[in-house]
Amino acid sequence: MKYLSHPLLIFTLSICLSNIYAQQSDILESYIQTGLSSNLALKQQDADLRKAQESIRQSKALFLPKLTFDANYTVAAGGRKIDFPVGDLLNRVYSTLNDITQTTQFFPLPNQQIQFLPNNFHETKLSFSYPLYNSDLRYNRDIQQQLFQSKAAQKAAYEHELRYQITEVYLQYLQALEAEKIWRNAKTVLLELRRFNESLVKNNVATKDVVATADYELSKADLEIIQLRKAQNDAKAYVNFLINRDLTSEVVADTLLLRAVVPAYRTEELITQALEKRQEFASLRAGMQAAETDIKRNNANSKIPDFYVGGSLGFQGFGYTFSKDQAYALAQVGLSYDLFDGGQRKSKTQEARIESEKINTQYQQVQQQVALQVTTAWNDLESARNAYQTSQTGLRAAEETFRIVQNKYRASQVLLIEYLEAQNRVTSARLQSVLAWSQIVLEEAALRQAAGL
Repeated sequence: MKYLSHPLLIFTLSICLSNIYAQQSDILESYIQTGLSSNLALKQQDADLRKAQESIRQSKALFLPKLTFDANYTVAAGGRKIDFPVGDLLNRVYSTLNDITQTTQFFPLPNQQIQFLPNNFHETKLSFSYPLYNSDLRYNRDIQQQLFQSKAAQKAAYEHELRYQITEVYLQYLQALEAEKIWRNAKTVLLELRRFNESLVKNNVATKDVVATADYELSKADLEIIQLRKAQNDAKAYVNFLINRDLTSEVVADTLLLRAVVPAYRTEELITQALEKRQEFASLRAGMQAAETDIKRNNANSKIPDFYVGGSLGFQGFGYTFSKDQAYALAQVGLSYDLFDGGQRKSKTQEARIESEKINTQYQQVQQQVALQVTTAWNDLESARNAYQTSQTGLRAAEETFRIVQNKYRASQVLLIEYLEAQNRVTSARLQSVLAWSQIVLEEAALRQAAGL
């Protein structure tokens, strides 16, 4: 009885409870919706999705012209220089001209030393560039869109998992409440037993040990209730954690969820639905498309060069002025094509093919895993149904036995130990019944989870 009633077992058995009840309880659905809007892990998934959206915007922006303003001013001293003997070249000529003209209008020139680094020099310009054709840009945009689809599917899969987790831990909380009710009923029976034993002692029909024995059994019941309350508090804290609330916030109980009717399912239909609806497949399909697009991009790069146009309009010269003499305009048209890259492009194409093959193999493996998961979950559900029917038979027998033994004990026809054994059996049978039905709910939830419902 101790093993069957331990809250840790109840916690373990309810670990797979799923979103089957999300549509049957407004209370649970409100918690699920709160979690979908507030869960911190889901917010991280949403941030990744928004980053992917920005990557798409960036890839589209590369198709538009780029306009850049650039201004710089240079002051320099030292560095390499070149000697230019302009005086040696022209001064003799100037002297001859002065003699011929009988004037001094031609002044002698000094030799010049020209500095390579421009000093007091500025360039202020407005530049633009526009890709007429670039295969990388087009395929990169497609890849980013496909990666966005993959991340969107991953987020949807996590939302489904979050819904499952919230439902799971909420039902875990309800299950602990139901187990506590059983132990409280058992405690009520034990209290009545203690009062009856006290009357026996007062009437000198029994000794005080019967009262002490009842007190011992009551202490065991109290211990079970304490452990179950701890399980309830742990479950409440986890619910609040998943929906991003204060961990001590109250959780409203909807105990009708543990009494819902579980319908029958067909394995073949569930497998078909799982292969169609599980978001993991959508994510893998988008990944395969991205890998195939990468192959096309590398093939296109090996066949067609990139074309572009560009130009600049601005001022350039010594002294920071914007005179007519410093104004200039520049236009460019060009193409770019790698004649030899050491096999890099070919290797990238092969790498993309390998990635595509890898994802395709993974897709097939996940298909098999999901089919196996659904089949196993369906078998577990059928087994749980049979186990519940057996537990009901045992419960009826234990309750009938306890009723008879209780009447006999009051008539002093059985010993106290026989009474306690019968009482323990009925408590154990009731707990087994609750756990057996919870196991049906658990297995149905696991089945729906595997099918992606």
